Amino acid sequence: MLSDRKKKILCAVVDGYIDRASPISSKEIQEEYLTECSSATIRNELSALESMGYLFQPHVSAGRIPSEKAFRFYVNELAYDSNLTPAEAERIEKHFSRKIAGIEDVMTEVTRILSDITNYTAVVVKEDMSDTITAIKLLDLSNGKMLVVIVTDSRVLKDGMLDIPDDFTPHMMAQAERWLNKLFIGKHVSEFMNFNYPFALVNDEFSQFNALFKKIIDVLKKQSLMNGMDVETYGESNILQHSEYANAASARQFLAAVENKDKIAEMFTYDGGEEGSVTIKIGSPDNAPEGCSVVSTRVNLGENVSGSIGVIGPVRMNYKKVLSVLDKISEIIIDLIGRQGD
Repeated sequence: MLSDRKKKILCAVVDGYIDRASPISSKEIQEEYLTECSSATIRNELSALESMGYLFQPHVSAGRIPSEKAFRFYVNELAYDSNLTPAEAERIEKHFSRKIAGIEDVMTEVTRILSDITNYTAVVVKEDMSDTITAIKLLDLSNGKMLVVIVTDSRVLKDGMLDIPDDFTPHMMAQAERWLNKLFIGKHVSEFMNFNYPFALVNDEFSQFNALFKKIIDVLKKQSLMNGMDVETYGESNILQHSEYANAASARQFLAAVENKDKIAEMFTYDGGEEGSVTIKIGSPDNAPEGCSVVSTRVNLGENVSGSIGVIGPVRMNYKKVLSVLDKISEIIIDLIGRQGD
């Protein structure tokens, strides 16, 4: 548990590092953020934060740099008001003032302005969940594995592989298949994506299948998403403007990561978020590209069509600016989709 003073000092280091991309000294913290504290006190607190894994010192005589753990603390504590300038807000509004033809047009315009304002790589993922489920099949592969097959009115999804529990008999598999079909046949995939299994599986007759059903539903969600997605990116070269990617190897690694559309789609969607929720992923432990952060928000893109908008950039990201821009663009999307439905 960090004291209030440690929290203030840690956030000051993160803010300073975001602004300067260089180690932050105790003197800079004292002069710019905590004038009420002495440099000696701040140095002691910095040493304690370093021993706790929040900071590190690239050289003995240098200031401190925040670790990914520090950035995670920072975003969890972040309470922000929109820091968009009036000019930036006006620029975003003007960008969407012309006639927008459809969802694809919305996606293109969002990536352009989002990348331009934040100076990071912008991503929009559209999830078309308009398919209707017509059947669910569970196939015993006789090797301790089960294949989950979803049939919709337009496609067949059959990439869900699961381990079969040791005590799972053919009769139990048939029961499970009947129950799944009872739950999902005739529903749009969009309804299925919001399916809340803990409440649907309270029937005592099927309580023995709860753990299995949870696994199956999670697989179905992921496979349905991945087969109904459209990913658009813009501003990949923006990463070259940030010091972390000044060398060719780091730049190539980032550009290779954003070329993998399936991986990008997974990063931006399969997080259990609901419309309006914001997700911040920091570094590879959070399933973001190594040394990068992913900030996204869920949006409604029309009937049975949802998605996510956001950015990929260095961990040393201006999170306050990014969240402000996403908030503003989300408001505009709500208005655009509403007008298209009129």
